[in-house]
Amino acid sequence: MSDWLRWLLIALCLVAALLVVWRGRRQRRTFFPGLTWTRRKPERRRRGMVVSVLGWLVVALVVAGATGGGLLWFLGWPRLPDAGQFDVAQVLDLLKIALSVVAGFGGVVLLAVNYRKQRVAEDEHDLAIQRADREVVQKFNERFGSAAEQLAHDSPAVRLAGVYAMAGLADDWADKRQVCVDVLCGYLRIIREAAGEVEVREAILRVIRDRTRQSGERSWSALDFDFTGVTIENADFARRKFSGEVLFDGAEFVGGVASFAGAEFGKLSFHGARFSAGETNFGGMTVTGGKVEFVGAEFAGETVDFADGFLQSSSIAFFRCRFAAPRVDFSQLDFTFGRLLFDRCDFADLELDLSIGLDAQPFSLVPVLAENCRFERCRIELGRGGQGVKLADCVLDTVTVADTGEYPQAHPWPGNELRGGTSLPGHYATA
Repeated sequence: MSDWLRWLLIALCLVAALLVVWRGRRQRRTFFPGLTWTRRKPERRRRGMVVSVLGWLVVALVVAGATGGGLLWFLGWPRLPDAGQFDVAQVLDLLKIALSVVAGFGGVVLLAVNYRKQRVAEDEHDLAIQRADREVVQKFNERFGSAAEQLAHDSPAVRLAGVYAMAGLADDWADKRQVCVDVLCGYLRIIREAAGEVEVREAILRVIRDRTRQSGERSWSALDFDFTGVTIENADFARRKFSGEVLFDGAEFVGGVASFAGAEFGKLSFHGARFSAGETNFGGMTVTGGKVEFVGAEFAGETVDFADGFLQSSSIAFFRCRFAAPRVDFSQLDFTFGRLLFDRCDFADLELDLSIGLDAQPFSLVPVLAENCRFERCRIELGRGGQGVKLADCVLDTVTVADTGEYPQAHPWPGNELRGGTSLPGHYATA
């Protein structure tokens, strides 16, 4: 056989293999049709098996041809002797080689069949997993519907059971936990006058508190909570952790206490909130990498306590807020690249403690800044020289500014208007 004929046969085998591979990739995502099990008719599955085996045989032929051709090329294309020159031993050796080749092709067929069986088994396993997942989701949906119906029931006992059913579903269903919590928060936002309603609302707040503990096993701390427009009596979120977004816009806090003492927050919003409880306590609150906003909020009651808070790369901002509680305490705040901001706020008839201490210094930015605010009949305690506190463009009417003068503040207080006999120590000079 001439050299060009040998190369032509090798090229034809390669083209045939490429055609088989191309056809298989068009039909399925694997190299050969029939290697991936699909829910087809039996005759089509059998045809796929045949094509798959033929495909593997073509690949084997191509590999064998390429190997043999490469070996012959390496040996300089030696010519074989005529058939009459072979003795019995050489003929037997040739038969052994032929049988080995046939056995190799049989092994290829067996490999193709086993590979297909393995793919079928894997696909069946994947289908079983998908079927189990669908059954789980279906059960969760059924539980969700049942809990929602209970929450809408006329009986307070049934509604109470719905609260715990929805909370339990949120614990079990991680993918839709936020949806379950949104339903509970949405129930709080609905104004409903019915028997037992107070107990149902308290139960919702209780399950939220139980699952936002800073060291709780079942944690909802990473979720968002929307308490917009909710009236909460004796709110207790002390030592709770909320790393998501928490909205108290338009909420009202009544009763003896509204406590957020020692709580951890990411983003917290109090737009239009009203604090009417006897004691509003944010003492020891931690804000990390987020922001706490009070916009148009009102602070009444007896005391408002923000003392000993920790601000890390975050801020607490008050915009157009009104402070009417007799005592408002922002003392001993700990700042790490954080700020306390007051903009266009009103302070009347109160004692305001802004003595943040020297631990907050030095700072490139003023940690406590009040701009365009109005202070009437107030006493402002600034501790040791007003370190880190700046008032700018404010109205101070009948205000007493008290500090020890031990460490005079380094920032001027520009543009302030003094009324009613208000005077400032010399180190608060207006620039």
